[in-house]
Amino acid sequence: MQKGEKNKLKLLLVGIQARLKQNRDYFVSTTFEFKSGNKKFKALLRAGDGADYVLSFQGTERTLDAEEAVSFFEQQAEVYETAILTYTERGSVMTITVSPRGVSMKQTEQQAEPQEASVNPLLDHGRKYLIQVDKASALLREIGILTADGKVKNDMIRKYNQIDHYVELVAPMFEQDDSDEILLLDCACGKSYLSFVMNYYLRDVLRRRCRIIGIDINPHVVSESQKMAKRLGYHNMEFITADLRTYQPPKNVTAVISLHACDIATDLALGTAIRAKAKYIACVPCCHKELLDQYTMPGLEPLMRHGVFKARFNDVLTDSMRALKLEAEGYKVSVVEYISPLDTPKNLLIRATRTGKDNDKARAAYEQVRALVGTTSELDRRCAENDAEFFITDEDLF
Repeated sequence: MQKGEKNKLKLLLVGIQARLKQNRDYFVSTTFEFKSGNKKFKALLRAGDGADYVLSFQGTERTLDAEEAVSFFEQQAEVYETAILTYTERGSVMTITVSPRGVSMKQTEQQAEPQEASVNPLLDHGRKYLIQVDKASALLREIGILTADGKVKNDMIRKYNQIDHYVELVAPMFEQDDSDEILLLDCACGKSYLSFVMNYYLRDVLRRRCRIIGIDINPHVVSESQKMAKRLGYHNMEFITADLRTYQPPKNVTAVISLHACDIATDLALGTAIRAKAKYIACVPCCHKELLDQYTMPGLEPLMRHGVFKARFNDVLTDSMRALKLEAEGYKVSVVEYISPLDTPKNLLIRATRTGKDNDKARAAYEQVRALVGTTSELDRRCAENDAEFFITDEDLF
C-alpha cells in the first residue's frame, strides 16, 4: 500500500475501534477475509468476557481488546493481496476492503431475511407498522408473535396490533428526545414483551443508543427475560428482581413504561418514575382494587348502590386521580385509548412529559379531590416517601 492508502486505512480502522469500544452492547460479529492468489484465509472476532474479544484464526483462539483487533487486520492487510473486514452490529454493517486498487469502505443497513406476513384479515393492511414482520422476524418469533416460518399466529394478531399501536403512540416522545443515550425502565415488566419491542424500535428503527432495564418482583419471569435477551443478542438489556417499593432507580432515566401492571403495581411504577425524575412516562394500567373500598361520593351515594357501577366508577376514579397526581408532580399529561375496548377494557394509555416546573394549581386540585372522596393510594405513599427522603451526594461533601 502507498502511504496515502495506509493513512486512509488507519483512519477507517479508528472508526471500527471506536465502535468496538462504545457499541459493544450492539456488537454482532466481525469477520476477516484474506486472499493471496487462489488461497483464502478467514478469521472471526466475537465478543468475549468483559470488554475483551476472542479472535479465531488458523485453528487458534486468543483474547484481545479493540485496539489489538484492528491492529491484527492492519498487519494482515500488509501481507495479503486483498483483505476484507466486515463489522456487523445491530442495524448496520461496515465493510473495509484493501486491494491493489486501494482502500474503500461501504456502510449498509443490516438486512433481516425477508419474511412474508400473514394474510389474516385481522391485520390492518391500511397502516404502516413500525414493528414490521419482515424486518423484526427474529424478535417477533422470540416473543411468540410469529410461527417458525414467519407467519403471524392467528391467536396473536390482536396482541401484535396492540404492541405496534403502543409504540406508535409513544414514538413522538423518543423522536424529540435529545439524550446521548436513552435509558428506559420497564416497571413490573412481567414477560417483558414491551421491553423487547421498545428496544428493537429505539435501536433498530430510530438508530438510537439505548439501555433497557426491566424490573419485576417475580424471579421466574426475570430469569426467562434474561434468557430471551441472550438468545436475541440484546446485550443492552438488563433484568432485575426487585420490589419497586425499595428499588432505587439509576440517574438520568429517560422514560418509564408499564403495561398492565395489576392494581397498585401501576402506582409503584408511577412512583418510581417520579422518584427517578423520568422525562417521559407511558403507562397502561390494569385492574383497580385499592380504592374500591375507600372512596365515598358525598351526595351521590344512591348512584353507587349497585356494585357494578361502584366498580366501574372506581376504575375511572383511580386513573383520573393518577393523571391529576402526575400533573401535581410537574408532568404534562394526556390520556388516550390505545386500542379498542373490544380487545380489552384495560385500554387507557397515560402519557406524561416532565416539565420541570411546579404545578400548584394541580396539586391543590388533587388534594381537594382526595379529601372529598376520602382516599389514600399507593402512589400517595410513594410520593410522600420521596418527599421525606434526604440524600447526601458526593458534591455535598465539598
